Amino acid sequence: MGKFDFEEMWNLEHARYIKPALGKTRLCIVGGNRRVEQMEQLVENGDGDAIFMCRPFIREPFLVKQIKEGKTKKAACISCNKGVAALVNDMPLRCYTDGLPTKN
Repeated sequence: MGKFDFEEMWNLEHARYIKPALGKTRLCIVGGNRRVEQMEQLVENGDGDAIFMCRPFIREPFLVKQIKEGKTKKAACISCNKGVAALVNDMPLRCYTDGLPTKN
């Protein structure tokens, strides 16, 4: 499986370009949102109105609760894409950061 360099908040530049043209339409940003401080700044700066995440919740289903309780400041997901590889190979959707199962 190929390795891709992970870039946090990789849609931020696009959001900054699009947001002014939207008027009152809200912009939700997805793509590499991992650190709480960056996500808060994004909304506070007006670059977006909400943050969307997907893969982090596969690894940490209770991530929002942990953030609210101050137990974490960053999602543990490293966007390794192993879960996507597993899914397209008819394997269960879950985090495979520690490795994919071997075939018997």
